[in-house]
Amino acid sequence: MHLRSRLLIEDNLLLATMDEPLDTHQRAALAQAIDQLIGEHRPAGLVLTLGPAAGTAAAVSVILRTYRHCSKEGMPMAVATPPAAIRYLFRANQPALPVHTDTEDALRAVRALLRRQAGVDPRSAGSDAAPRR
Repeated sequence: MHLRSRLLIEDNLLLATMDEPLDTHQRAALAQAIDQLIGEHRPAGLVLTLGPAAGTAAAVSVILRTYRHCSKEGMPMAVATPPAAIRYLFRANQPALPVHTDTEDALRAVRALLRRQAGVDPRSAGSDAAPRR
């Protein structure tokens, strides 16, 4: 299991990417690696990207666990993965988790969630309009 990550400084988002398949014996290691990255960087939001080969049931299980943890902490999260079957697994198990085919769409989704948390209407982001109450 190899997890690459980078912190997007401009908006404090953590982007973690996994391209290799994960088997059930590696679930705990992946969960610990993600938890460690979140603890080290303390990001405002998280985007996990799974390459086509990385989309296994074990990876989905860990990411759903991570989503539950992030939700409790109020940290927006999204997933990007090309395979439709893996996106279906996420949506079937956790419809509230934003799942996209592409990383940029997932990043936009997390940014929109952060704006919503801050009380800024996403439709008026970038304008001089006051936050909606």
